[in-house]
Amino acid sequence: MTYEKSLATIKSTATMPPEQALPTLIDCIKKGHTLAAAKAVKTIANLNHPDVVPSLIDVYDWLAQDPHKRDKGCDIRLAIAEAFGDIGSQHTIDTLRNAVRTMQIVRLGPTPEDIAIGLRATAALSLAKVDANALYELSLLLFDKKPDTPVSPISAPFVKAPVRKAAAQAIGILGDMGGMPLLAVKLKFPGEEVPEVLAECLESLIAMRPPYLIEIAKPYLTGSDEYLSAITALSLAENLGMDALDTLLDALECAESEAKEGIVIAISVIRGSNIRQILVNFLEHKNPFVRSGAKKGLEMLEG
Repeated sequence: MTYEKSLATIKSTATMPPEQALPTLIDCIKKGHTLAAAKAVKTIANLNHPDVVPSLIDVYDWLAQDPHKRDKGCDIRLAIAEAFGDIGSQHTIDTLRNAVRTMQIVRLGPTPEDIAIGLRATAALSLAKVDANALYELSLLLFDKKPDTPVSPISAPFVKAPVRKAAAQAIGILGDMGGMPLLAVKLKFPGEEVPEVLAECLESLIAMRPPYLIEIAKPYLTGSDEYLSAITALSLAENLGMDALDTLLDALECAESEAKEGIVIAISVIRGSNIRQILVNFLEHKNPFVRSGAKKGLEMLEG
């Protein structure tokens, strides 16, 4: 079935009753064009029919039986994993647990690659939404840095970074207090972790508000990485509000010069009667990054 015919088939199901649309869409996934299959999955997920979840589980299992032929890029299974998170059924737990451990090694160039990284990342987020006991699976993903295929030492930390980032976010979604020390350890001993993963760890940990939060967050707030400093400051402001103000003002004094702008902008996010005056005062600050942050912060308040 061509791509155009697949899309036409999917569109035609809009006028069908769910019990007719469901098998039509399943057939489209199995026999239609791969690029249209993900759209078919989303259409199925929106059907109001009790067989939606069992049917998607069956399709996922069918794809996984011969993945290199039926789902070469993992795109269809990724769409199903995402749909499971949106649907929120606990019947999908076993399938999602299999998905977070899936590898699919293919040779796209001179060296083999694992193309299931996106699938694992998506499945981790969905698993957190349906499985209250997902912490073990997510913790394995959070600390999984070793590439499964040959890569250069420079590339090694980045290969599985999307999965670790998703795991950090998923732990925040899960809300299991057992995840707090895992995130704290990751942040306290980052090793060669990439900034995007650390940023997600910070956001999840700050949202969970452990008693040791400031101790863990402050080195990132005042460190040399402007991106991590800004993320930390903004997350503290959004989650703690006025309780974060003193910490941010203290950090402003010792933060790297370039990071000061992000901290001041974060202060502008706090809702307090004195915030505007603080920003106005910063317009006269000797540091140009503080002045710039104050100007942007005031523009945000007045916008």
